[in-house]
Amino acid sequence: MTGPLASPDKAALARHCRRLVWRQALKAAGVSALPIVGVDLLVNTRLLAATIDEISAAHGLTPAQLAQLPPALRTRVDDRALELGSYLIGRVMTQSVLLMALRTLGWRLGAQQAAKLAPIAGQVASAALSGWMFKRLCERHLAQCQDVRAALPELPPVPMLALQYVAPAPA
Repeated sequence: MTGPLASPDKAALARHCRRLVWRQALKAAGVSALPIVGVDLLVNTRLLAATIDEISAAHGLTPAQLAQLPPALRTRVDDRALELGSYLIGRVMTQSVLLMALRTLGWRLGAQQAAKLAPIAGQVASAALSGWMFKRLCERHLAQCQDVRAALPELPPVPMLALQYVAPAPA
């Protein structure tokens, strides 16, 4: 692994992304423990978008990175992402894209917001459910990114710089 464009080994990349997901899920849970209904949705949506973007960048699957690929390879990446059911690979993180992803968690999101109405125990339940949902969405995206990279070995190597943690913009 020499030079800035050397491909990181899969284990290091997976470790980096899992650590990122764990840190961000803890932040999401912490914000959800606040007793103010709705604030956590705003903050966690921005946190989720930043985390998904970073996972995609670490795998070379952001819209900007995919735009640099030849059209045939870009089409194959899109096709593979659709086969996996991914709404997030190669997409700009907009509110509608994130809502499609959150829809997969359905009733849990409503339960998490309703739990805030109960004192202390409800806030703890809300935080635990929020952290779990955040982690689950990010881990699903991580697995899908890994699957796309594995299915298309002709994708260019991911820069080692992608493994350096860059804190998401404050929410």
